[in-house]
Amino acid sequence: MQTRIIDHSEAEAFDQFVANSAYGDMLQTYSWGEIKKPDWEPLRAVVEDDQQQICAVMSILFRRIPIINRTIAYVPRGPVFADTADAQLINYTLESLTTLARERGAILIKIDPAIPEGELSTQVLQENSFHLTGTDHDFGGTQPRYTFRLSLTGSEEEIFARFSKKMRYKIRYGPKNGLIFRSNEETSIADFYTALSQTGERNDIMTRSPEYFQRVYDILKKDDRVLLCTGYIEDEPVISSLTFALGDKAWAVYGGQTNKYRKFYTYHAMNWERIKWAHRKGAAWFDFYGVPGNVDEDHPLSGLYYFKQSFGGDYVAFIGEWDKPLSSTFYWLWETALPRYRTLLHRLFRRQPES
Repeated sequence: MQTRIIDHSEAEAFDQFVANSAYGDMLQTYSWGEIKKPDWEPLRAVVEDDQQQICAVMSILFRRIPIINRTIAYVPRGPVFADTADAQLINYTLESLTTLARERGAILIKIDPAIPEGELSTQVLQENSFHLTGTDHDFGGTQPRYTFRLSLTGSEEEIFARFSKKMRYKIRYGPKNGLIFRSNEETSIADFYTALSQTGERNDIMTRSPEYFQRVYDILKKDDRVLLCTGYIEDEPVISSLTFALGDKAWAVYGGQTNKYRKFYTYHAMNWERIKWAHRKGAAWFDFYGVPGNVDEDHPLSGLYYFKQSFGGDYVAFIGEWDKPLSSTFYWLWETALPRYRTLLHRLFRRQPES
């Protein structure tokens, strides 16, 4: 086996491998690395067998840490393997990843492959000095570890018929009461951001800038991998979302709704628009993209869990987020001291308006 760093001339082959893999994810595409610039510097590498066939890929994002002039190496939803039972392939890929990260001054490597539990032995990760992280986080890490995936087998009518009677009623309610959807060129990131920002304010969640989402849309639209969909009532945007599709997969990644018309079940109708688009794109399943794990009715995020569950998908838990420290001192600072400093700043910032 050999590992090669590639450039844009091999982007299509790189993305095709990701698209064809059962464990491929949009966050491992060449295109996603372009989106993350300039805050992150992407490095794409392929692992080839003796016949020069690609058997693993990894899009590694490097972020420079101020003052100490070191980096962190993050492989979102990767690496992507052709065969998760091939221990030799996994060992070789992780060793290559470690070498590439060390050469670029990384203090840690973070990976979170889109591999469901039970489909890869995590012992091989531990043998390569990786340890599980994110267990104290509701969603299990930087990327959600838990999700619901809805099978899209059959026709559009058959998919709709599999929903419960109550779900079908809620999906129809908005459109029967003036909710109209517009997609891509018929809507705008500005209207999307109107809905998203109000959701962020309502739930005390930080949202990225509209310029970031415009960049996401513009880059993914070139390869027809994204749906921008906005729902309007009386020409006022009330709900909007960005949905990704790659190969036979689709993900409901970003979405938000305004404070008006929330009782119109607009999110139910919106998700049906997304599901129909994913089905037309040839997706085998639709990923609702993230729920908290181990919830009960008293959990503050139980509403999100039960809402996504109500569409009838299968619960999926991935193997999780794994770190490999390359400098014990700097890793401790990153994992322990820096979060405490950020928490202190956040508390001071939140108190400021009251003084």
